[in-house]
Amino acid sequence: MPSRQFYIDTVVAYFAALDARHLDEVLGYFTEDAVFTVQSAYIECRGWAGIGAMFEQYLATYARGLHTDFEHIVDPGHASISSRFRVELETTDGNRETRHSVNHWYFDGERFQRVYVWISGENVLAAGAQG
Repeated sequence: MPSRQFYIDTVVAYFAALDARHLDEVLGYFTEDAVFTVQSAYIECRGWAGIGAMFEQYLATYARGLHTDFEHIVDPGHASISSRFRVELETTDGNRETRHSVNHWYFDGERFQRVYVWISGENVLAAGAQG
């Protein structure tokens, strides 16, 4: 069973890859058949293609994103972690936005199998999210 620190390190590394805009690395954190649910927008993405399309839209909309101020609750016995954090965003036209989010991940081995996301305000992931 992976350690509590493994789950925290994986989540932090995943967001570092997203903030660095390394989409292939981001997708590598997911199983091929993972399901990503944006609960606050009632949207679900399936598999690398669906999740990749959602993140491509996010990267096209935001020139910069920075995920910070993490608080984690880890349940190694159920291969899961919940994290609350802040997201500083800059749109491609220079506007700055702040969001707060809570994500919950279920792992299959060392990769994400199911992800549930709640985001404050207008959903930054919704436009690109499709099955």
